[in-house]
Amino acid sequence: MIVEGRLVDAHFGPRWGQVEIRDGNIARVGNLGMRPDLKLGEGQLIFPGFVDVHTHLRQGDEHKEDFTTATRAALNGGVTCLLDMPNNPIPPVTQKMLSDKERAVAELPVDIGFYVGVGPGTKPSGHRHYKAFMGPSIGPLFFHDDAELAETVQHYQNCRLTMHCEDPEMLRQLAEAPNHEASRPEKAEQQAISTALGLARRYGFRLHVAHLSQADSLPELMAAERHSWPDANGLPGVVWEATPHHLFFDWDNRKQFARNPFLKMNPPLRSASTRARLLEAFLSGAIHFLSTDHAPHTVDEKSGPNPSGVPLLDTYGSFVSWLMAQGMSARQLCRHACELPGLFSGRKVGRILPGYRGHLTVLDWNQPWTVRAEECRTKCGWSPFEGVTFPARVAYTIASGRLFRHGLEVT
Repeated sequence: MIVEGRLVDAHFGPRWGQVEIRDGNIARVGNLGMRPDLKLGEGQLIFPGFVDVHTHLRQGDEHKEDFTTATRAALNGGVTCLLDMPNNPIPPVTQKMLSDKERAVAELPVDIGFYVGVGPGTKPSGHRHYKAFMGPSIGPLFFHDDAELAETVQHYQNCRLTMHCEDPEMLRQLAEAPNHEASRPEKAEQQAISTALGLARRYGFRLHVAHLSQADSLPELMAAERHSWPDANGLPGVVWEATPHHLFFDWDNRKQFARNPFLKMNPPLRSASTRARLLEAFLSGAIHFLSTDHAPHTVDEKSGPNPSGVPLLDTYGSFVSWLMAQGMSARQLCRHACELPGLFSGRKVGRILPGYRGHLTVLDWNQPWTVRAEECRTKCGWSPFEGVTFPARVAYTIASGRLFRHGLEVT
């Protein structure tokens, strides 16, 4: 496949050029002088496929999502590589327990990797990615207190641990708070981040802080990053991410959105001022990854017990266009949505360079998108962004050299 148009990478562009993809990988990039199979216009940008390092693809709860529907949702949103979290009904806590998942995704066009769970009494099993829930969230895999956490993570020296940072003792104390937001306050996240950083220093593991929802922890995180040792790919020893929902929604503006009652997640939404500071930090480049924390539940579930989590894969690319409208350049977005999470994944993704996977995402500024549930591919069938108009839409996604439009393959 030959693709021609305005190419953008974290280290170049936008610039006009061609990409040749052979056998699922990028073979050549530049002014190739070849007849294109897909030629794009000036109002379109060709990104490396977006990389989402934080998703919940729901193995064991396939009525919410499965690997096939998640793939369609990802392709709809321009995501071509994603990492799946382990808080399944039967959490995978060893690399061997991932075998069923790995077989299920082997033939899919997107790259899907997995986290191994870290829970009381677990040990490293030679895997690249581990996930620890410091306190209760969704699923049975979590720690009851900091002592139990320390007893386990002392064995994970030189491993990369992703941590859901909410202090379990504070969550217990606030269990009877009048609303979800009050039961999981910013201070619970701040305390847990400090604890996680202390454990990382003491026991020598690399730390990834999941879904940062406030900016007060940034000075401590940035100081730890400066003193951390990078991994083999050059990624700092301490990294962190932010999600579209924490960058877009807050206590004040949520009321204007159609899915307001469904905007429940862990950690919860914050105040308008907290969101503004977090967004400012992201726009400045102070947050490494844009990750969705894609966590689908059905409409019936959200209308009843309302478990925490929202689906966000379908809207990833359009949310990138919103961030660009807030002032981020295309190259900046490539760094935080492609290159850095690509390095974290350990796969050859996130760059438009020979030898990388044949993944590309085309954002079209001639196609503003007002999000509708019926245009989403996630199995749960809804989006927190319904009714929101984004500046651009993903026109095409190329995954492993195969062409997709709005999540469906073009044949």
